[in-house]
Amino acid sequence: MIHPSHSRKDLIEVCEVFNIELEDLYDLPKISLLSLLEAELDTIEYIEPEYEYYFVNDIYELKRYLFEPNQTKNITIATKEKVIKDSRRIISYCQSGYEIFPHFQSKEEVYECAKIVAQHCDISTCRRAIKLINEDRSMSDRIEPVLSNRIKKQIERKELVKKKTRGQFRSRKGNFEVSFD
Repeated sequence: MIHPSHSRKDLIEVCEVFNIELEDLYDLPKISLLSLLEAELDTIEYIEPEYEYYFVNDIYELKRYLFEPNQTKNITIATKEKVIKDSRRIISYCQSGYEIFPHFQSKEEVYECAKIVAQHCDISTCRRAIKLINEDRSMSDRIEPVLSNRIKKQIERKELVKKKTRGQFRSRKGNFEVSFD
């Protein structure tokens, strides 16, 4: 069943990107669109892979994407503000040499706060906070950030660009003649 966090606009976009033809696609309300799209997905056996926006290889990955909550829409503004505030507290804690006070009351509070922040690592401040907290050797467990496929791909692209533009040292052996004119 398609998760309700996907908006009507998102579902129409999926139909357009993957060439899924539904009658009166643009006129249907969300509930009707959901049921028609689910029925159509059951009949489709093959789709073209898409790596720019959805990062799916086949129909099974598309179904998994649609059946899971939409990661870009599952956070309210109030929650986002709270998560960013907590991320900044974690960053301050890390930058102050992992000194608990005045940022937190205990290591357990830091860990619990970091687990909540890790669920929203599509936000760059949250990613930074988790990266820094994982460098704290006094933390018993490493916290894995939860990232959407889109953000994972963006990070991979940035890393690739960094590798290509980073200077490299090369040494060559042999006899060389140097002349000054």
